[in-house]
Amino acid sequence: MVAGIVRAASFGTVLAVMVTSCAASHVGDVEATAAALFQAVRNGDGERACAALVPKARSGLETGDSRCAEEILTLGLRGGPLRDAEVWGDRARVRAGDDTVFLTRWASHWKVTAVGCRPRPGQPYECEVEA
Repeated sequence: MVAGIVRAASFGTVLAVMVTSCAASHVGDVEATAAALFQAVRNGDGERACAALVPKARSGLETGDSRCAEEILTLGLRGGPLRDAEVWGDRARVRAGDDTVFLTRWASHWKVTAVGCRPRPGQPYECEVEA
């Protein structure tokens, strides 16, 4: 009986370590995706910035004759030091300066679902770009 309890406790510990290390490895990927988007905007590379977005977010920036690659550069997305990255399964959030970025797991990598987001007390975030 005691051996069964020890095995169960050991399995729980191993599982917790696996989940924690998996989430930790995704944090780096999430931060890299957010950083790449802001770097593309700073470099004036709208095509690359839009490539970091999920399709619905990209199409949300396309109005009339304007394309995502043009519009994303007009939003004033600045980013900043990355901090407080959190991953919940296939969803993630990272803060970049005063902005918040939301991401989703997209095939084998991460894509941005919302960027330029700011919290509003008692309400959902307000975002410059969102899917």
